[in-house]
Amino acid sequence: MINTDFYHEPVLREEVLKLLVTTSSGVYVDCTLGGGGHFRMIAEKLDSNATLIGIDRDPDSIRWNQTHKTHGPRSIIEQCRFSRFDSVLAKYRINAVDGILLDLGVSSFQIENPYRGFSYMKDSALDMRMNTDEGISASELLKTESQSAIAEILERFGEVQNAPRMAKTIKDCPFPLETSADLRECLKREYGPNLKIKVLAKVFQALRIAVNDELGELKLFLDKVCKYLQPNGRVVIIAYHSLEDRMVKEFMRSSEQECVCPAGQVVCTCHRHILLKRINKKAIKASENEIKKNPRARSARLRAAQRTQEVLNEEKS
Repeated sequence: MINTDFYHEPVLREEVLKLLVTTSSGVYVDCTLGGGGHFRMIAEKLDSNATLIGIDRDPDSIRWNQTHKTHGPRSIIEQCRFSRFDSVLAKYRINAVDGILLDLGVSSFQIENPYRGFSYMKDSALDMRMNTDEGISASELLKTESQSAIAEILERFGEVQNAPRMAKTIKDCPFPLETSADLRECLKREYGPNLKIKVLAKVFQALRIAVNDELGELKLFLDKVCKYLQPNGRVVIIAYHSLEDRMVKEFMRSSEQECVCPAGQVVCTCHRHILLKRINKKAIKASENEIKKNPRARSARLRAAQRTQEVLNEEKS
């Protein structure tokens, strides 16, 4: 079901516009379309000669945005994982773009939708897939994965303390874990009725990341994004938890390095070029005023970088 609640207030609105849009007639990609908040605000800054592409893996997002058209630039909306944005560019014969935005947060619609299972506060099917037509649900993951695999997921993606104990609790649960309420009740049987919300949040985060392979998707995106930026083109990424933010930070920092050959090696054999220059070396956070209006902005961390003047064709060959 799709309704007007799909739309949400875009996080770090002014900061994104300032950092991303450098020419009003350029080509821009919003790789995480969601409710279209960032997409529409970018469209307002572009003229009719520009092209704006919106990508999302969630079919509900695609259907909603296709029925809520934007005015101004040429707009393209395609269902696709953000890691495969290059396939959309190839479809429309676009070789390079002026800016790419990636907002890694879960949309308000996905959290509020009772059929998606993203929220630990609501009783809903324990699904958590960004696209319910692919992959396995969180419920199936808990049913089919081993105790040790679940412990690794909880520890790596949720930084859950004593993850083996929690994994054992889940695998030994006497009833099927089919809803978010089932999972909460299962954990409360072991940890008591005062199980901290912070712990539940970590558990749900870990399962969501695993179900959607979010870190794998991010790595695939980062590995190719530089190849599709025009010289001086920009990539802007908003992350919401430390695992993602750390990956983005390290990627941008390493992309600023030139030669990475061992110290003391006389002749460079890595032939590495400087690919990006960070615009902000410290993550940009939402102001207290924005957080009051939009609490989901509290954990947002924005990082941006600009493409250097290297020749794109040499890297693609």
